[in-house]
Amino acid sequence: MKKLKLLLLDANVVITLHELGLWDKVADRCDLHIAGTVIDHEALFFRNKSGDRQPIDLSHEVTSGKITRFDLDASQISVFRGRFRPGYFDVLDPGESESLAYLLISKLEFNICSGDKIVYRVLGALLMSDRGVSLEEILHMIGESRQVSHEYTKTYREHWSNAGFRDGIQGMA
Repeated sequence: MKKLKLLLLDANVVITLHELGLWDKVADRCDLHIAGTVIDHEALFFRNKSGDRQPIDLSHEVTSGKITRFDLDASQISVFRGRFRPGYFDVLDPGESESLAYLLISKLEFNICSGDKIVYRVLGALLMSDRGVSLEEILHMIGESRQVSHEYTKTYREHWSNAGFRDGIQGMA
C-alpha cells in the first residue's frame, strides 16, 4: 500500500491514536511529520483502557526515520502569528502554531490533522481548507473503520474550516 504523503499531526491526534491502539498502523502507512514541540512537550502520555497513564516516547521513531521531526525558531512562528489579528490565536497551542507555520513555509505540500477547531479555522482563513484532514478520513484511507469522537470527523473539520473561511472574508482573522 502506498503511504499517505506528508501528514502533520497535532498532539491530540498522536495521543488519540495511541489510545485507540492505531499509532503503529498509521505510522507505517503514512509519511508523518511532527513538530518538535509536540514530541518534546505535548504528546507525552496517553491513558490506556484501564485509565492508567502510559508514556509516549517518539524518539525511537524519529531516530529510525519512521517519523520526521521538524523544529522552527521563535521568529518563524512569530511571523506566522503576525498574519492574524491579536486574539485570534488565544486557543492555539505551541505545537499547533509550529505545525501551521511549517505548513506555510515548507516547499512540500502537507496536510494537517487535528481535533482542535482553531487549526481548521486558521486553514479556512488562509484559504487552505483543502490542506486539513480529519482522523476519520485518515483511518478510512488506510482501511481502518474505527469510530472516532466528533472532533475527529470530516463533518467537524469541514464545519470549522468554513467558519475560518468566513472569518477571513469578514476580516476577523
